[in-house]
Amino acid sequence: MKTSFVVALLTIMNSVTYAVDIYFGKDREGNFACQLAKSFKEAYPEKSLRRLKRETLSILRRDIKPYVNAHPIPAGFSLPKIVEAVTLIPGFPASRSEYWIQNAFILHANPNLELPFPTENYFGSFIHLARKRHLSFEKGTDPKFNLRKEKDLLEQIENNLPNVANYTFPHLDENGNSFAIGKVDHPMYDEFVYESGRYNEFASPLFVWLLQQKDFSVSPEALYKKSLEIYGNPLVAFGVIPWIFSGDALTVDRGTSSVVSYKMERLLEGGDIPGFQYHFWGYLIQSMMGNRFRVGALAYIYEKLYQKDYPDWEVDKIALRTGKKFRRAFRDLERCQ
Repeated sequence: MKTSFVVALLTIMNSVTYAVDIYFGKDREGNFACQLAKSFKEAYPEKSLRRLKRETLSILRRDIKPYVNAHPIPAGFSLPKIVEAVTLIPGFPASRSEYWIQNAFILHANPNLELPFPTENYFGSFIHLARKRHLSFEKGTDPKFNLRKEKDLLEQIENNLPNVANYTFPHLDENGNSFAIGKVDHPMYDEFVYESGRYNEFASPLFVWLLQQKDFSVSPEALYKKSLEIYGNPLVAFGVIPWIFSGDALTVDRGTSSVVSYKMERLLEGGDIPGFQYHFWGYLIQSMMGNRFRVGALAYIYEKLYQKDYPDWEVDKIALRTGKKFRRAFRDLERCQ
């Protein structure tokens, strides 16, 4: 009975269409899935997807879960460890820690967040600058702005670097107004800020590269190729990407502050470019992890039925299908011939 219900729901999810032009077609879904699968299989020829997921969830539980409650992302509840061990499902409908699965990807192959070259925390500085400037705009001390149209943005980011030195994130303006990320009064807030700063610095080389590209010029295929060139390992290379786009979409306000999402080719018709990129990479990584049914059902209920946000629902479906094709290709690379 339960299986029939899931099959029926998925059939509805994948068959209902709306008048939204899709630019990332199903042929590209398959080709991109093969690109990902080939690089993952080359790096982990002896590992199954289930083993990779088990190892990733172990990292998530041990190294990330302790401090993520300081970040007020809505989620469900965590399941007991024994249930997770059997089902490989940390929570329902989702554990808060699952929003950080990309970080567990990174730690899986690079536990010390080491780069082969020095960098500074450009991405952390960008997020800090965006939140600080948006707060000034909200308080009426600065006019409305659009960071992606400011030619000296990289210079502003560089000048702001001292504010995020040593993985800090000072969150009060001169009048005591807060632009903090997370719950400042949470006992793990300081650790949350520190760890987030480490990932922001680690992601900075790819962020700066994106910042220097022309608007709407970078394909998902080219972005992953560049990330793999920088970070060397496919888990790390893929993990950095959703981290960047979640930060870009959630700086504060997408209209004033999002920047690098607009460097990407359009996935589909619609104005919420940062939201589309955030959804695409976030749902893709969940689908690659084998969570397609769970997150797909949630997206169907929330995006389509509740919000009636059909473009978001369409991009979610693109990501979920691509992740499904990745899993099939990983198990049988002959599909990619």
